[in-house]
Amino acid sequence: MAAMYLAAIFVEGIMIPASIQKIYKRFCSIETTLAAICLGATVLIITVSALSRTFGYPINFALDIALLLFTWSVFLGADTALRADKMVNVDVLFKRLPPKVQKVMQLIIYLIIMAFLWMFIILGFKLSYLTRFRVFQGIPTLSYTWVTLSVPLCSVFMVITVCIKIVRLFKPAAKADTENKAQTAVVEEGV
Repeated sequence: MAAMYLAAIFVEGIMIPASIQKIYKRFCSIETTLAAICLGATVLIITVSALSRTFGYPINFALDIALLLFTWSVFLGADTALRADKMVNVDVLFKRLPPKVQKVMQLIIYLIIMAFLWMFIILGFKLSYLTRFRVFQGIPTLSYTWVTLSVPLCSVFMVITVCIKIVRLFKPAAKADTENKAQTAVVEEGV
């Protein structure tokens, strides 16, 4: 329900405070920045670890931290890519369909994505709970749950994104296109 409420922010005619829209835009910016920082830190940690191992001083915890950061960067980046319509797709046949059929097909695709995301959320939280006592080899005080939590939490973010896209799918084309460009600008601002 919260996802549909956030999606309603972008529906014309509904009185939603501008502060919620600002919070969402700020969240998108933070999410993109966090994904980039996690990816950059992963590369840096792996590079430093490889160099230090070459000189005979291995960093035991480097791969564990890199795994943690890379997992978060992947799933945060997936939401950013989904929001900006940068996911890989093959639309050779899709673009040849009539606009109304394209809209129906897009809705079906979004609903399939939504089903998979809900499975990721439910099973991801179960997995996170099951891994609460598992620890990293190099860092015995850090629970592996921090890695597995990236799946359900980022899937919640993607559900919100898909809800917004479904709402926009049923708006008039000119208004939806203008808002999509505005949201893409927010995403690119954070990069």
